[in-house]
Amino acid sequence: MKADRRGTRSYRVGTTIAAVASGMLTWLVWYIPLAFLFQFSPAVAVVGMVVLAALFLRVYALPGRWSARARARSRVRGVGRAWPWVALTAPAMVGLTLGLWSALLAMGWATEVDFGPEMEKFLARPGGEAAFYLLAVVVAPLLEEFAFRGWIQRPLERRLSAQAAIGVTAVLFALAHMEPQYLPVRLAGGLVLGHAVYATRSIWAGVALHLSWNAGVLAFGTALPDFDPTGKGWRWAVPAAAVAVLSLVWCAWTVKRMQDETGRARPAGRTEARSLPVESSS
Repeated sequence: MKADRRGTRSYRVGTTIAAVASGMLTWLVWYIPLAFLFQFSPAVAVVGMVVLAALFLRVYALPGRWSARARARSRVRGVGRAWPWVALTAPAMVGLTLGLWSALLAMGWATEVDFGPEMEKFLARPGGEAAFYLLAVVVAPLLEEFAFRGWIQRPLERRLSAQAAIGVTAVLFALAHMEPQYLPVRLAGGLVLGHAVYATRSIWAGVALHLSWNAGVLAFGTALPDFDPTGKGWRWAVPAAAVAVLSLVWCAWTVKRMQDETGRARPAGRTEARSLPVESSS
């Protein structure tokens, strides 16, 4: 009779690595064609992104044959009564990431992100900025939240503690963008996104917050194009860091309210992470 290895440490490590690899691979399958679209004209890129997003939704979010249980397990269901708290979290996420980024710039620990000559050339073409905004505000949040908070975080919750799953996913999310100086910002944002998705049991909470985060940063840059705290030192870094801290406290409070609305307990051990009440509606 073969021994049951499912409870052993080596088995959990192996299945954890397999879950992460599977999620990352599936994400790349969708993301690589998306990146390739920027080799064409902005008009072609926009059409391609719309088609890609529609196909993605059809495959992962709108399958009519899915039962309520399947939607619950995959978190493809509505946020429900927690929506107001998700909306209140959105400006705090923008404040958190902008404040942290401004503090890093002011202290000289980061520099403005360089898009590279090819992307700069694309943005300079008619419609280039519109295509970029579509990517940043709609398509990228959709693909990334399904990949990281859905395909990676959710399986990890069943293998690790919920807190560990949220933390590991946030780190992977930050590293996947391959911008080292932006790691602290994406790590902070990823932690908020992970807790919001866990609290609401819905991937759409992550999509909505990710969309708001990107849109808020772009709107801030458009409204204040001359804002540049680079190298300004402590006089700029301290208030920027204060904004980030206050925003983080606000995010923690609103996520707690999300948990209260859904009846979701705080992230703890593997036993709690496995339990997922099934609602009758999506």
